Amino acid sequence: MFRKITSLTSFFSFIVLIITSVVLYIVPQGRVAYWADWTLLGLSKEQWNDIHICTGVLFIIISILHIWLNWKPILAYLKKKAGEANFTSPAFFISLIITLFVTFGALAGLPPMKQVLRFSQDFKAMGEAKFGIPPYGHAELSPLQIFCKRLGLDLEQAVTSIKKEGIELESTKKTIKSIADKAGLTPKEIHEIILKDQPDKKKSLKKTPATPNNEVQSHSPGAGIGRMSLEEYCAKFNLNLDTALNILREKGVVVDKDTPIKEIAKSLGLSSPRAIGELLNP
Repeated sequence: MFRKITSLTSFFSFIVLIITSVVLYIVPQGRVAYWADWTLLGLSKEQWNDIHICTGVLFIIISILHIWLNWKPILAYLKKKAGEANFTSPAFFISLIITLFVTFGALAGLPPMKQVLRFSQDFKAMGEAKFGIPPYGHAELSPLQIFCKRLGLDLEQAVTSIKKEGIELESTKKTIKSIADKAGLTPKEIHEIILKDQPDKKKSLKKTPATPNNEVQSHSPGAGIGRMSLEEYCAKFNLNLDTALNILREKGVVVDKDTPIKEIAKSLGLSSPRAIGELLNP
């Protein structure tokens, strides 16, 4: 009975882990998911992550029990004959090599791990394009008065704009998320409401060119720059790819269009991927 419960629990928790892994693989970046109040099947990214972590812990515990209950069969795989451990069999080495290849290949950016990670990044980039990027990290957790102060917005006008939409606002100390939740909106939609009656701010936002330096100012807590390939980076900031490659070669760094910005920054000894902007767009 105990053995059967262990096996079935291991199986079911493994199924749940597969589902949550797929969801977390395609979910937008945290800052985007929280800003747009992203959900899938009614669950937020945080809830999917909680399920993944707790089920993962369950799977680890059950796996340990499963190994303990099946220790003799496992040892049989590693033995050539009774009493002699077989750590030189083809099966042992092939299994070990596959595991190490995937583990270290992910760190080194080797195919197909590189393509798997890039595919996930593409999904997350689609999320950014669809839901937008918050003005700064966890902006949704800022009280309205702090939010307006950080963005240089008129607080009184922001309050007027919110109330004009029929949204109840008890205090400017309420966070953007709490205001949005009460109104049945997303933090992004509250931001758009606030901007409606602040034409000067809207105009300045539209006129601001998309350059690496502007990106740092408006999205300084990380806009995924490090994960972009050089080609994606140049396309985003209207830079010439060939010129960028030549500049990097002059600095002694030989890369290609698919090299991630964080790797280029590391090769140049830069403290942050964002510093690439000053180099490629002086």
